[in-house]
Amino acid sequence: MRRLQLHEQQETTVPKRRLKLRPNFHHSILLFFLALAHYVLMYGTNVMLAHALNIGEFNDYTVAVSTVTMLSTFATLGLEKYALQAFPLFRERQDWRRYRGFWRFSLRTILGFALFLTVALGVSLESILAIHGANYHIAIVVYAGFLPVIGVGLYLVEFHAAHGAYLLSVTIYRLLLPALYLFFLIGISISLARLSALIAVSCYGMAWTMVSLLMLRLSSFFKPLAVDHADPLINGASWLRNSLPLVMNSLMMTVMTSSGVVILVLLFPSSREVGIYAAAAQTGSFISLIGTSTNRYYLPMMAAFMEHRDKDSIRQLLQERALIVGGLILSLLIIIYWYGDNILGLFGAHFSTGYTALVIIAVGAAISALYADIPYYLQFMGRKRIVFYSTLAATSSMVLLSFVLGSSLGMTGVAFAYMTSVTLLFLGLRIIAELHFKRW
Repeated sequence: MRRLQLHEQQETTVPKRRLKLRPNFHHSILLFFLALAHYVLMYGTNVMLAHALNIGEFNDYTVAVSTVTMLSTFATLGLEKYALQAFPLFRERQDWRRYRGFWRFSLRTILGFALFLTVALGVSLESILAIHGANYHIAIVVYAGFLPVIGVGLYLVEFHAAHGAYLLSVTIYRLLLPALYLFFLIGISISLARLSALIAVSCYGMAWTMVSLLMLRLSSFFKPLAVDHADPLINGASWLRNSLPLVMNSLMMTVMTSSGVVILVLLFPSSREVGIYAAAAQTGSFISLIGTSTNRYYLPMMAAFMEHRDKDSIRQLLQERALIVGGLILSLLIIIYWYGDNILGLFGAHFSTGYTALVIIAVGAAISALYADIPYYLQFMGRKRIVFYSTLAATSSMVLLSFVLGSSLGMTGVAFAYMTSVTLLFLGLRIIAELHFKRW
């Protein structure tokens, strides 16, 4: 006890110190393999569901997951992404009052807003389906009921990453979550006659609940001792002004990635193309996971270097990330090009028809993964409007092109709309970031 008190006293009295953070090649590779393990588990789960569910139920399942994925991105209000910048800065400045205030404010805000979104989705979906006399998609509503848990879980993943425990957070998120999900599905499939979309999303929600509770318990080990004795100082309006541009960017990127399934449902209800495109999108978008998983490692370092205006370290960080991520992306593109039809064939014989869409989606996902850190660099540097309006234009063009090209070319047209919009967005932001960095 005395040792803990001494440690607490040291944390509150020592002068402000600089984080000694440097990129590590091996950590980047390990993050990639964790993302690969996540992909294999989720891919195997979806292959199992594609064989266990009929076409209608599999479409319901994919639409439910895509819908809640988009909502969960919005439910956090960007506070989880802002945490990657805020917590390292609070620790650097030893501002424990704001640290504790941000922790409390974030959890309460995410829980409250996620509950609002859950109710709003249930009411609006029931009204729309009742007007059109369509069947009620109960799987969407049930999975949306887990939205508060999912929102808090996503926030805690970034909380751990912001404190340097990125390997732990990614292991829980990328490995434990899908493993629990698959375990629940296998257990129920053994005890019941057949799986359904409702059972599948319920198992997913239970897995999220267990993972979120675990990460909440572990969070106490990473908070500095001085935080527990600090009076919380909450600057909610200021934090939301900083986080909302981040959530709008993440939401629009999620819309670009996940809305293709929803658009195909609207264009071709009950068509096989919906499930085939969902399988192709999941396969091709794995490449984008390289970008998001490595961001949890690099962004806290970037925030600390920006705090000290360490331009050389930022340049080194960006160059190392581009080199490592670029090599991994190229390897995956080659695999998809040569074996993509065989990979899709795991879902079923007719899924191989999505090969062209898969290759197109993979190209767009590769560009977004390579430059996934650029939007955050610009936003951390105060260029939020450029990122917002650029992403808004890309998202709007993607949705419009998806309806136009999808109506005539089907899933291939939707895939091409995604690839074109994503490529133009990230290449444009990369050029803007390079010009800004030279002037900074």
